[in-house]
Amino acid sequence: MVKLRLRTKAIIVFALLMIYLSSIGIALTNERQKLAHITLELEKAYRTEQALDRVSWTIAHSILRLQAILYKGVIIPAHTEDAMLDFQLVFSSLVALREEAPTLGAQAHNVSLDLSALREAPTMGGFLKLRDEAQRLDAQVQLINNDVETHRKALRDAYTRGNDRISLIAMTMILSGALAFGTIITIFFNRMARDIRTLERRASAIVSGYRGPQLKVTRHDEVGDLMGAINEMQVALRQRDESLELAREEQFHREKMAAIGSLAAAVAHEINNPIAAIAGIARSMSAAGKASGPNAENEDFGPEAILANIQRVAGISRQISELTAPRSPDPGLLDVNELLRQTCRFVKFDKRLQGIELALDLDSSIPAVYAVADHLSQVLLNLLLNAADALEGVDDRAPKIAVTTRACQDGVVMTVQDNGRGMDSAVLEHAFEQFFSTKPSNRARGLGLFLCKALLEAVGGRIGLESTIDVGTTATVVLLTRPVTS
Repeated sequence: MVKLRLRTKAIIVFALLMIYLSSIGIALTNERQKLAHITLELEKAYRTEQALDRVSWTIAHSILRLQAILYKGVIIPAHTEDAMLDFQLVFSSLVALREEAPTLGAQAHNVSLDLSALREAPTMGGFLKLRDEAQRLDAQVQLINNDVETHRKALRDAYTRGNDRISLIAMTMILSGALAFGTIITIFFNRMARDIRTLERRASAIVSGYRGPQLKVTRHDEVGDLMGAINEMQVALRQRDESLELAREEQFHREKMAAIGSLAAAVAHEINNPIAAIAGIARSMSAAGKASGPNAENEDFGPEAILANIQRVAGISRQISELTAPRSPDPGLLDVNELLRQTCRFVKFDKRLQGIELALDLDSSIPAVYAVADHLSQVLLNLLLNAADALEGVDDRAPKIAVTTRACQDGVVMTVQDNGRGMDSAVLEHAFEQFFSTKPSNRARGLGLFLCKALLEAVGGRIGLESTIDVGTTATVVLLTRPVTS
């Protein structure tokens, strides 16, 4: 268990707080950037609306002038020049609106054609036609102006919502962060206070003579070290108490034996004479008695049966422990064809291979290859599933995966070929890169071919890809028959 000191924990909490505050800043910055973009769009909408208003005013002024000409019913050259000048202003105003209102170009072109015809042959009919085109142009400007106004209002509403969203995000993240960090800090200090109180009570109990079970060390910081020190102190004090108790017992025993010895000497001195007399009588009786013969009933027989039983117990201590053993993680010589057959039989249960023809063309004369069985199975499985994924959605031909093996100069060549969608040169160039995948992120992590390449190269093998769009892909694996010498 890695020990995290209190200082380290404080640094981690501070770093997490900074990261959280930075995330708040990043989120708010992104929202502000959106608001800035909306602000620019609003400004653009305002400018467009003002330009459209100017164009509308200019067109309205031109229409009024044309109405005056038509009302008088007399064509004067000056009238034509005035109309020319008015519409020149209209065209110059439309130039500024080429990007914002490109649809006005066609209508303005019609007005230009009518104006050119009127310049060549001024007629009342020409003025009337020019007025009608100008009115249509004005109506189109009004429609565009209405659209711009609607867009401006939508932008204004979006700005208001964005501003509210910034306030909501800031308030929510600040409150949730304060709640989370406050909860963590409260739990941390409550636990620390509880552990310190436990240490205080245990230290007082040890001083008072407690020698029971030790404290359970539940922390891995300075407080945990203090718990360990309290336990060590308790052990040391218990050992010291045991040593003192033993020393006291030994001293008491010596004093007791000295007292008994002194008492025994006194008693022996008092009974010495009676004992000597009894001894003399015993010697006399022994000399006068006759020695008796040996008594068979008092013979001692050894317990040989106990040794036999011990030997029997020793002979029952063996059992068989290996029932199944995992395959060795070390490389060794393997039968590629058999491994291929097993893998293909297994992978056929995958729903992605339903309806796909899986054809095996295995050369029975190929030699054994030097590889790790689990690794080679993983490579085969990845290649087969990649081929099945490449056949997904192919409807114009019968889906097929062909697996072949053949001998080569260095060992064995194995190919896995499909007639699926294929890959272009750009995808093929990055196919073996880590985390590169053309599949959705929820279906692949981009590690399959990268892992295949790494596992094969670890034992001296190699892998290559050839692919053509709408034709298929061929994966070629070369396996060696002997280990690579460095």
